[in-house]
Amino acid sequence: MSTKYIGTNGYGEIQNLETSKERIKLLKTREFKNRLKLENIILGFIYYLIIKPAKAVKNFDLKNFTKGFTPKKAMCSFIAPAIAVMILLMTVGFWTDYVDFGHTAEKDSEELASVSNTAVLEQAKEITNDKSNGDVETNFTPVYQLSMMDGVPDNADELSSAFVSADSSLSQNIAGLYVNNNLIGVCSSAMELQSSLDSLLKDDIEHYDDETDVGFYNKVEVRSGIYNSKNIVSAKELIKYAQQKDLLKILVKTDIVLTETQPYSTKVKYDKSKESSYEKVTRAGKNGKQKTTYRVSYIDGVQVDAVITDVKTIKKAVNEVLVKGSQKGEAYSVSSTGFIWPVPSVHEISSPYGYREGGEFHTGLDIANGDCYGATIVASKSGTVEWAGYDDSGYGNYVIINHGDGYKTLYGHCSSVCVSQGQKVSQGQAVAAVGSTGQSTGNHCHFEVRTGDQRSDRQNPLNYVNQ
Repeated sequence: MSTKYIGTNGYGEIQNLETSKERIKLLKTREFKNRLKLENIILGFIYYLIIKPAKAVKNFDLKNFTKGFTPKKAMCSFIAPAIAVMILLMTVGFWTDYVDFGHTAEKDSEELASVSNTAVLEQAKEITNDKSNGDVETNFTPVYQLSMMDGVPDNADELSSAFVSADSSLSQNIAGLYVNNNLIGVCSSAMELQSSLDSLLKDDIEHYDDETDVGFYNKVEVRSGIYNSKNIVSAKELIKYAQQKDLLKILVKTDIVLTETQPYSTKVKYDKSKESSYEKVTRAGKNGKQKTTYRVSYIDGVQVDAVITDVKTIKKAVNEVLVKGSQKGEAYSVSSTGFIWPVPSVHEISSPYGYREGGEFHTGLDIANGDCYGATIVASKSGTVEWAGYDDSGYGNYVIINHGDGYKTLYGHCSSVCVSQGQKVSQGQAVAAVGSTGQSTGNHCHFEVRTGDQRSDRQNPLNYVNQ
C-alpha cells in the first residue's frame, strides 16, 4: 500500500513519492529551506534594526534630522522599526517556544487537529504506528500557523484517532493473527478469531485428562490494532489459510503409565575348587514388575518424544546366582599386557573396534549375546574408580577405572554399577552389570581401553585382552 500523507503549503509533492526514504528526504529538504529563509529574514531584521541604526547614531545630526520633519518621515523612522522589532520578537519566540504559534495537521485540505508544537505530532505518529502492529506506517506533515494561539489542545491520542478516521484505507480495533511474531492476516473481530483458535484446541483436549497440556506448537497470538482495510477477511477464512500453511500445528503433552517387566540380573560367583568348565545356577532368577510413567508429546497426533518421568517397583526382581569353576584358582586369563576380559560369562563381540557401515568410528568393543542382561562386568585391571554413574554423554550408566600406568578402561551402558568414584578396585572385582542405558540399541557392555582423554586416544581393546 502507498501510504497517504497530509500535504499543503508546499508539501503536496510528498504524496506522489513511493518510498518512505524519498518522503523523509524531501520533507527534510523542505524544512531546511524554510528554516534558511527564516534565518535570512532574522539576519535582515538584525542588520536593519541594530547595525544600520548604530551607524546612523554615529553620524546623527539633530538639526538636519528635524529639518523637514513630516508624518511620512516619522512613519519610516519610528513606527516601521517598532513594528519590525515586534515581528522579530515573535519570530524569535517561535523558535525558542517562548511564544506559542501552534501547528495543524491536514488531509486533502481538511484540518484534522491543531496542536501547540511538532512534538505532539511526532508522538501521535508513534502512537498510530504502535497501534498498527507493523501493518501500516503513518506520518504527519506539520502545517505552521503564523498566528498566536491560546489554549491549543496537546492530545496526541486524539490526533492519532483523527488521522485514522480520515484515512479510508485504514481500520482500527480489528484483529491480526500472528504466528512466531509474523503477521498472517487480519479479520474484523478479535473475539471471533480467538474463539476459533480455542475451538481447535478444545477438540483435542477432550480426549485427555487434566494433566494434559494442549497448545499450539508455534507461538500463536491475536493482536488488536490498526490494519489495512483491504486485507480484512473472516475469522474462518483466516484460520483455514493458516492451516493450509501448516502454521497451526497442535502440540499435546500427556502422561502414559505402562506396567513393564523388571528383568533380573545374574550374579556370578567363582569356585576355585571347580574346573573352569563348571557352571551351576544355585538360585533361579525371577523378573519383577514396575510401573513406568512416560511424558509423551504429539504434534498433530504424531508422537515426537517420550520421556520417563517416574518409575515405581510393583514386584522386586530376584537375581539369579550362577557359580562357575576357576581352574587352578584363576578365574580369568590375564593377557601379556596385564588385562583380563571384562565380561567373564559373555565372550561374543556384537560390534568390533573401528569403522562401521555408514562411516561411524566405533571406539571400543560391544560384548553381547542373546541373553546377557545383568551379566557381571569386572575390572579388567586393578586401579581407582574415576567415574561411576549416569550422565548424558551417551554411555548411560558407566564406569571409568584409572589403572595408574597411563591406561584407563571404560565399561558403558550398564544396567547398574556397584562401585563408587574414588574407590580402589582389584582385577576381576565386579564393578557393574550389563544393560542397555544411554544411546544403546540392546543389552551389551561397551568396553574401551584409553591412553588419554581425547577421542583419538581410544585403543583397540583386542590388543590388550584375550577374548
